[in-house]
Formats: sequence, C-alpha cells, structure tokens
Amino acid sequence: MEIKGIFKLENKSWVLGSVIVAILVLLPILFLIRGLLKIEESDLLYLLNTILLEYTLNTFYLIFITSFFSLFFGILPAWYISKYKFAGRSFFDITLYLPLAIPSYIMAFTYSDILSFTGPIQSFLRTHFNSISNIFNKDYLQIEVLGVVLALALYPYIYSASRISFSLIGVNYVNLSKNLGLSKTKSFFKIFLPLSKPAILSGLFLVIMEVLNEYGAVKYFGVNTYTSGIFRAWFSMNNIGTAIQLSIILLIVVLSFFYLEKLINAKSKFNYSINSKRQNLRNLKKKKLFLVYIVCSIPVFFGFFIPLGFIINNVILTYFKIDFNQLFELVSNSIKVSTIASILIIIVALLFLFIEKITKIKINHVMSQLISLGYALPGAVIGLSLILMATSFNDIFSSLSIMGSFYLLIYAYVIRFLAVGKSPIKSSLDKHPDSYTDTAKNLGLSPIMQLKEIYLPINKFALITAFIVTFIDLMKELPITLILRPFNFDTLGTQTYEYAIEEMIPLSSIYSLSIIIISSVMLLFLKNIINKQINVPRG
Repeated sequence: MEIKGIFKLENKSWVLGSVIVAILVLLPILFLIRGLLKIEESDLLYLLNTILLEYTLNTFYLIFITSFFSLFFGILPAWYISKYKFAGRSFFDITLYLPLAIPSYIMAFTYSDILSFTGPIQSFLRTHFNSISNIFNKDYLQIEVLGVVLALALYPYIYSASRISFSLIGVNYVNLSKNLGLSKTKSFFKIFLPLSKPAILSGLFLVIMEVLNEYGAVKYFGVNTYTSGIFRAWFSMNNIGTAIQLSIILLIVVLSFFYLEKLINAKSKFNYSINSKRQNLRNLKKKKLFLVYIVCSIPVFFGFFIPLGFIINNVILTYFKIDFNQLFELVSNSIKVSTIASILIIIVALLFLFIEKITKIKINHVMSQLISLGYALPGAVIGLSLILMATSFNDIFSSLSIMGSFYLLIYAYVIRFLAVGKSPIKSSLDKHPDSYTDTAKNLGLSPIMQLKEIYLPINKFALITAFIVTFIDLMKELPITLILRPFNFDTLGTQTYEYAIEEMIPLSSIYSLSIIIISSVMLLFLKNIINKQINVPRG
C-alpha cells in the first residue's frame, strides 16, 4: 500500500527521486551479498580454521582499549570546561577539538617514530641516562599502544558530544542537586552523567566505527583486524572469497553496534530543559586547579601538540628534499575530491531530509535511516562492494568502464560520508515546525520554491557545518582512496601512507602537516559555529 501511495502523492516525482538515490547508495552492498553466494566451501573452512578467531579477538580488544581511553580523555575535560571558570579555559576549549585534525594513521606513524629505538625519547635516554636506557628499549608496536594512540586521535568525538550536552543541561538540575545535598562529585555521577548518556554513547559509537574502519594504523602496527584482513586477503593473497567473507562479518558487527546504539538510546530517551537561564561558571579551588590542568592538558598535548611538533621538526629536517610541485598537486587533488564529494553529499542529504519533511510518508523515513548506515560501513567494505559491482557492470556492458574512474571514487565517498553531512542538517530541520510547510503550501509555493525561499536561508549555518565536518573527514580518508583511486592519482593521505609504509616517515611529514593545517583551519571555523549554537560563556 505504501508503494502504491507514492503515485498518488502531490510530490511523487520528489519521492521517486529520493527512492532511486537511496537504491544507488545501497546497491553496492547487494553486490557484496551476491558475491558471498559464489564462495567455495574451502574458503569458508580456511577462514574458520585459521584466522577468524585472531581477527575477532584483536578487533574487539582494540575497540575496548580505544573506547576506554577515549571516554577518559573526552568526558572529564568536557565537564570541567562546561562548568568551571579558570585561566586558560578558552584555550583548552578550542584545542581539545584539534586532535580531530590529525588522521589516526598519521598519529600512529608519528608515535611509532617517537617511541622507536632511533626516536627522540630513546636517543635522549641513551645519551644522558645510558644505565637505564635498556629498560625503555622495547617494541612499542603493540595493540595496547595502538589503542591509546587511536584514543588520542578519536576522543574529540566524545568530548564534543559531552561538551554540548553538559552545556545544555538546565540550571534547574544544578539547583536540584544542591537541594538534595549532593556533593559536586555525586551530582556529576548521579545527575549530569546519566542525563548526558545518550550524547556520550553517540560519540562512543563514532569512535567504535572509526576503529573498525581503521586500516593505515593497524597495518603499520602489525595488528590483524577485520579491516587489515580484508586488504591482506584481497591484495596479498589474491583470495577474493576470504575478503568477501570478512567484509560480511565486519558488516554484521557494524550493524550489531548500530542496532545496539539505537536500542540503548531509545531506552534512555527523555527530555530535559536546556539553559533557559544562563549558568554562571563556578570558580575552582586552588587544590583542584592542578588536577583540572592535568586532565585537560594530557589529551591536548599528547593528542595534538607533541605529534604536531614532531611533524614540524621532520619537515624542517627534510625541507630541501620536498618536491613542492608534487605537494601542490596533492593538495589540489585532496581539496578537489573533498570539495566535490562534500557538495554532492550535502545536496543528496538535503534532498532526502527536505522530501521527508514535506511528504511525511513512512517509506521516506525508512530510506533516510538506511542511507545513514553508510557511515557505519568501513571503507574496505564499501571499496570491495564497489569493485564487485563495477566488475559485474563491465561484464554486462563491455563498453562501460567505471573501474578505476574518478566517478567511482566520488560515489564511494558519498556512500561512506552521507550520514556525516546529513546529521547537522537533520538537527536543524527538526527544529522548524511543520507550520512552515503548511504556510508555504497555502501561499502556493512549489517544493522547489519552498526549498529556495524558506529552508535554504534558515538552515544556512547547518549547511556550512555539514560541509565542514564532511570535508574534514574526506581530507583524512584513506582505505577507500587506496582501493578505488584512479591510476596515477594520489592524495595527501595516500602519499603519507606510502612513505610511512616504506619506513620513510620524515619524508611523509610535509604531507601530514598539510592535512593537519587544512583540517585545523576548518575545525576552528566549526568551533566558532558550535559556540554560537550553545551560547558558550566566555572565561
């Protein structure tokens, strides 16, 4: 009945267009499932008897370590920044976001070099404290170290979610905790933390998705996870069957986390009053001030300033070896694909959400939810799915060659990051009452005029935010680009990875620095927009 109803709708062409786009977004996954049906029994037995257990244990252990430290690095600084006034608060409020500008694989490459035998720490100890230098002469390319390094790169997802949530909790709850005689510590654990649980879990979900998607860091550290296993089976062993099976298993794991996050947030669904009255930031006692500085400084300095300083030092040391023509070309390539994909993502996301807003039919809501799964799909899975799809199309239409094309790469980016661009736009659209649409219809405005005259102007900041967050993620993206890039086409990310994997980390630093500078500038713009939205008090 729902499908038949589409053809009776006033805006049926818009709805049909959104359905077609949704099918295009989901099509590669259908080809992946189709490929699973062609797998031989020997491939399945090989996977079960040899590598599956190791990949599973490593993947979930890495998720646990990264999640634990991300929560620690993210929640406590967000609490102190949101509720207390102290010297340097504005500095920390800005810089605690900046580790997002450093891709996790660059963070891993940098710390592996810092901690290595020839790195600055061990070299300093051998020169000045030779008697104890052997104690620190260890192999640091371990899964536990990798988990902490990934947490330093990913904790801002939790910090930003917690920061906004803590800031939006109304002053009434502060008064309530005082009336109940709760100490500040008990108020945090019994009132503010439970109220912020949905936001924190949403941030944690993003951290887990990034860990599952990670390839460059786990490859360099020699940790066998599902994602590294897909690349290994596909490229090193030329075993497409095992790669498909691992992709399906990873897809099931991701969907399980996606369902679990939705289930927990649904059970925790409640409303609370936001700051109708602006809270005054509380002063800190001197004995607690030192603790606050330590808590806020650790993630900032280890997650941003130390890696950035080491990268800048490497750039200075290798300055005369830098090929600036190649650098400008790679910067141009990275900005070009990130900009094109970001614009397309915003157009598609806005299309879906606008149609959902003006039609209010169930199929649009379902389609909108399904396309959000793209961000939960690791780049390796999307890449393999598109390769299988492109191969099938080439077999049917021999004159149509999309394999290794620029269009296929952009297509993959749109699938992977559509949910990233959709989220800020959806949050903004949900704030506007349905009366806007009803009034526009009464005035005789067509859907395209409603979009142009009403929804675009009042959602311009959401569109800018969506562009920035999508652009930053695309600048840092690695697995999809490695798999689907056209011949002789490189980005800053792929060049950084290729130098690092060949143990030429100093030469990769200029490309890493370029990513960090571009992403940091965009993050500062984003932070300014966020501050306006939550009405951040200065101090």
